[in-house]
Amino acid sequence: GHTPGSIAVHLPRHGVLFAGDTVASVPDVMFGVFHVDRALALDSMRLFAKLGPSVLCCGHGAPLTSDTAARLSAAAATAEA
Repeated sequence: GHTPGSIAVHLPRHGVLFAGDTVASVPDVMFGVFHVDRALALDSMRLFAKLGPSVLCCGHGAPLTSDTAARLSAAAATAEA
């Protein structure tokens, strides 16, 4: 969704998600601002939220380590609107 070939890496054993540029954490969790395929990127963000990570590392912004899953879910819901 973000760009062709972009990936995310999920380490479920550690609760860590590297989301690349699909998600940003500036100033808080938000849908990234540029996507080649916005609908596909939004699907990816919804999937990320379902993973329930405890740590979220984004391409832009500091890693999130508190209330991460809830903040990601709220951002995904807001991006859908």
